[in-house]
Amino acid sequence: MNNKLDIETIINKIRNAEDVTLKPVTDIVALKISKGPYDGGAENNIIKAEKITAEYISDNYSTLDEFHKDLTILDGGIKGIEAIADKIYKYYKTCDHLDFDTVKGSISSKKDITLKIITDLVAYKISESKDDKGPDLNFISAETFVAEYVSKNFRNKKELESKISKLGKDMKGLNRFADIVYNHFANNKDK
Repeated sequence: MNNKLDIETIINKIRNAEDVTLKPVTDIVALKISKGPYDGGAENNIIKAEKITAEYISDNYSTLDEFHKDLTILDGGIKGIEAIADKIYKYYKTCDHLDFDTVKGSISSKKDITLKIITDLVAYKISESKDDKGPDLNFISAETFVAEYVSKNFRNKKELESKISKLGKDMKGLNRFADIVYNHFANNKDK
């Protein structure tokens, strides 16, 4: 779709209740998030729901009128709103979104070995710099840097893996990606 709806515009419409259907859809998505493995607390769940609702609409409709037409086909009332919220939540789960908490959780639980290795490499780079604060604090900083960088720059795991593979095979790509993350934060920490 060439004419994608702007995600920030949709988020603003949700927050300002400009569109009477967007807010209830988002609230139901937030409720679904709170009951699943992505729960990050009430406020984070709402923010996450706003973002994924906006992304879903942007990715699947060229106008809000198209979205409303689909909603009408599904029933138009609460059943339609629930059906759309279900679709959005399923879309979110299948896209394997990389938000800050999900990435950080994957690193600390060692669920994602790629992210763990990148974090270890960034921690090593920190230990070799003037910012060295010992192994534990270096790892905590690296974990935060990796989670923040990945969540801001990649929408899903597929995008991340594609970027890493373009940087090189195996450890070469991981090391280059770790350099990018480390340099990004080393260059921006004084700003």
